[in-house]
Amino acid sequence: MNTPAADSAVPAPTMGSVTRGVSWKVLSVVVGQGSWYASLFVLAVLVPPRDFGVVAVGAAVVSFTLMILESGTGGSLIIAPELAAASVRRSLIRTSLGGVAATAVFAALAQPLADVFTGGSDAGVLRVIGLTVGLAAVSIVPNALLSKHLRFKALAQIWIAAAVIASVAAIVAGALGAGVWALAIRILVNQVLVTALTWAAARDLLPRRAAGARSVPRRPGATAFLIIAGAGFLAWTCDNLVVGAFTNPTQLGLYALAFSLAYAPLTQVSWTVGQVLLPAVAAARDEEVVRRATLKAVRMMALMLLPLAPAAIAVAPGLIPAVLGHKWSGMVFPFQILIVVGVGQGVVNTLGEALAGAGVRSLGLRARIDATWALATIGAIVVGVNVGGIRGAAVAHVVTFCGLAVALAWRGGPGIGLSGNALAGAVRNVAICVAVQAAATAAVTGALDYAGSGMLLGGLAGAAAGVLALFAALRLCAPALLSEGRGVVLATLRHRRA
Repeated sequence: MNTPAADSAVPAPTMGSVTRGVSWKVLSVVVGQGSWYASLFVLAVLVPPRDFGVVAVGAAVVSFTLMILESGTGGSLIIAPELAAASVRRSLIRTSLGGVAATAVFAALAQPLADVFTGGSDAGVLRVIGLTVGLAAVSIVPNALLSKHLRFKALAQIWIAAAVIASVAAIVAGALGAGVWALAIRILVNQVLVTALTWAAARDLLPRRAAGARSVPRRPGATAFLIIAGAGFLAWTCDNLVVGAFTNPTQLGLYALAFSLAYAPLTQVSWTVGQVLLPAVAAARDEEVVRRATLKAVRMMALMLLPLAPAAIAVAPGLIPAVLGHKWSGMVFPFQILIVVGVGQGVVNTLGEALAGAGVRSLGLRARIDATWALATIGAIVVGVNVGGIRGAAVAHVVTFCGLAVALAWRGGPGIGLSGNALAGAVRNVAICVAVQAAATAAVTGALDYAGSGMLLGGLAGAAAGVLALFAALRLCAPALLSEGRGVVLATLRHRRA
């Protein structure tokens, strides 16, 4: 017998439900991911870059394995108009059994992976990280069902609890001298908690028994979601393997941490909003609603993220060595390059999520664009790392991102009724104001550096001057944009208090 939860269609989302979803996502970023990144900084002080390189290799292999196991399952569940219990059950069994098998294979291959990519480091660490494959695999379906039914409050509470507890456990282990094992503990404890709590939260959405022996067709869009996930893995995870293969674990550790911090605007902000936008667009009934919501989301994401780049570039040379120690100085320049891409990807991803949720045709177009971009990126990184080391790898990301942004705007946008000019117009005023911010930041930072104030003081003063210039430019040139952004923040706060 089918369970009611599995068969019921999700009602069209209201603006209130979307706003509440975003507010819970924002809370999970501020509290959960805030603690996650705080622990990352503490562990960077306690653990050498080489150990970060070892963990980056393990994380890359885990990401690849999970991508294959999921095969677009999560995304296709979210965009499906209706779900039969038999279909959900089949997906659950396939991903869970596949995760157990993949964990065993990972353990067997841990030593060869350590020999090739980490210079023969302890394979035991990779085996422990590999346990997260099976744990994550069994949570794919319940996590997708929670997103489909817009239960973002439960998801936020899960991620906050898991991130805080895992961060504390890792810091304690690091302080006790666990070294690279502290990083492994952080990953494993987080996944154990996420899996257990996700199952508890989604128990009423999971089918209790199969609907029958009949065959259930594969949901449309699963292949496209797999291609999109594969493109992200190739461009953003295989680059670690390329850097590790052509350099050494220490350089890989510097690059991996620079990448993780620089791409936080994408992974912690844009992906967070995208997890609300995708099911909301998929459940929308009106194409005009989709078009207006996408434009507003792109505009607000630009307003939120673009100002981060000038400030981060200014403070990085002084702040990174001061906080993490001079052993991490080698990541400063790659970080300054990558933060530009991380911010840009965050803005562009909003359009990508709208394309993914708007229908199978636009989803397929996004998959083709992402696949082309990923192949170009990994090829550019191979060239870049051989020419300029980790700096060359960072520059390669900049080059291929520009192509991705143009393709999504001028090829993808029309798929949901948005011309390239309309999308450019949505971010034009923000870009002009951020250009004013960047000029003020550079002027103050350069003047103080010339006066001998030191990189840290000069960078902080320059960033502060840039922020003041940004707000002045917004008030003078784009007051409506500033009012719109203030309105979104106030609406979010009202829903959070409620």
